[in-house]
Amino acid sequence: MKKFIVSFLILISFLGSEYSYSQNNIQTESQLAFNYFRDKEYRPASSLFFNLHKITRSRTYFNYYIDCLIQLEDYQEAEKSIKKEIKKNPDDRSFLIDLGFVYKTAGENDQSLAQYNQVLKDLIPVRSEITSIANTFVRKREYEFAVKTYEIGRKLLNQEHLFHMELATIFLSQRDFEKMVSEYLLALSVDPTQIKTVENHLQSALLQDINSSLDPILKNQLLQKIQTETENLSLKELLQWYFMQKKQFQAAFTQARSIDLIGKEDGSRLLSLASAARTNDDFKTALECYQHVVDKGSSSPNYLNARVGDLETRYLLLQKQNSTSKSDWLELSGRYKKFFSEENTALQNSSVLIQYAHINSFFLNQTAESTELLEKALASSGLSQQNRSELKLELADIKLFTNEKWDAILLYSQIEKSNKNNTIGFEAKFKKAKVSYFMGELKWAKAQLDALKGSTSKLIANDAIFLSQLISDNTTLDTSYTAMKIYAEAEFLMYQRKDSLALLKLDELLKNNPGHSLTDEVYFLKYEIFIKTNKTEQALLALSKIIEEHPYETLAPKALFTQGELLQKLNETEKAMENYKNIVTEYSDSIYSVEARKKLNDLRK
Repeated sequence: MKKFIVSFLILISFLGSEYSYSQNNIQTESQLAFNYFRDKEYRPASSLFFNLHKITRSRTYFNYYIDCLIQLEDYQEAEKSIKKEIKKNPDDRSFLIDLGFVYKTAGENDQSLAQYNQVLKDLIPVRSEITSIANTFVRKREYEFAVKTYEIGRKLLNQEHLFHMELATIFLSQRDFEKMVSEYLLALSVDPTQIKTVENHLQSALLQDINSSLDPILKNQLLQKIQTETENLSLKELLQWYFMQKKQFQAAFTQARSIDLIGKEDGSRLLSLASAARTNDDFKTALECYQHVVDKGSSSPNYLNARVGDLETRYLLLQKQNSTSKSDWLELSGRYKKFFSEENTALQNSSVLIQYAHINSFFLNQTAESTELLEKALASSGLSQQNRSELKLELADIKLFTNEKWDAILLYSQIEKSNKNNTIGFEAKFKKAKVSYFMGELKWAKAQLDALKGSTSKLIANDAIFLSQLISDNTTLDTSYTAMKIYAEAEFLMYQRKDSLALLKLDELLKNNPGHSLTDEVYFLKYEIFIKTNKTEQALLALSKIIEEHPYETLAPKALFTQGELLQKLNETEKAMENYKNIVTEYSDSIYSVEARKKLNDLRK
């Protein structure tokens, strides 16, 4: 008995070590096999995959083994191996598809069709089995048989509305957009809750649609389907989504408003659409969306959000238009004032309060009232640190606007101190450095800016790098810093919205410092002033000065690109294209090259 136990333990030990050896080597052999396959060395790959399948019985290794044999045109061995697996796994019909595929690859089409048809004939009314067979056909790119599998499956299961999503995916692979869209719409007819899934799939399809042939098909089928299924709101949702993809926000608003009314929604859909429209500069549609929600009345849960959104949109619109009309800003200020008087909680909204203070200070010169309003808000209890810092930042900006530079520095320092290593703290530090720059303390400003280069806020870090580089590039030869200080003074006058004085400073700089390295920067700053004051012709001329007289400066491609965009807005397409062509050919290494090429292609269409 003792001898038997010892023998048994030795056997177990041997088997265990063999198992351990196999496990330890599977990963190595698998990696080697895939490397051989990738390098098209199918002979050694086939041997390794054969052994791996023998050890693990993994279907993946078997599939790769058969793929190797097909590549080696060893169809006989492939047929033999698959038939062995069919005997071992009589219920797994996917091996029959593998065999049919080998026959097809070998040119034996009749035998291939016979195998495929046999698989279809043997289908059983089990949904998982039908899906598995169809997926195997798809993997072999036998899309017609995959479609037939689902069609037969519907009949076997006596459910005509199954497999719409699966069929749509197959039709996408075949680029049959008519049938694909039809299946997606049928899926929504059966189950409207699948709207998000359908949208995601269609978004992927639209990205693959290089020649835009899907667009009209989707739109036409949707419009027809909506006519026949007027109660199915998911179809309207899909049409709204489609218009949003095409950035046709007014058309999207028509659908969203209809859905909101029929579905008795709370306006959330319209707020989302308003946000998207505003982001894409469609302020008119955004305002219509907000107004529709406001019209629901103050009892609506989104009433306050809609009023805030309306004010913010009007504020952004005037900024986008570079409006210098005092009456426009007075009218908007009145809207804010009315909002504060009607809504008890409005003064607790720091972003709206900041906008109101900014309008009154920077556009209406009512700095005393704005300062008082912000200081009153800061004195209130219950403010979060974030809100307190945001209010204080605006107050500091106003102090700087009124030339109270030291008060501004003090406030920026307080914000920086209480917001270590976060975005608003970095922003305050950058603004504090810029005050030093405005004051002509260039070395100290540069030291502060250099400390910000590692900021976690990419935007602030980039701004800091740019200004630091500007100081470095233009003070190396001019050790008196005279021109750079005048340039900084001009920038400060721009900040104070004293644009005519800023232009005089810049002209003074050009006159007294001919050929200075700042010259191209001066012309670009002049462009910014002209564009801000809606002097388009002068803005174009300022950019032309850089392009023609300073073609080797780093600002040249930026000037070309900026001028190209401005010419586009003026509908001078040919001139804009010339600018983009120049960037692509003369400044191919520029960061503007890729975008210029893209714009050029769009204009050629």
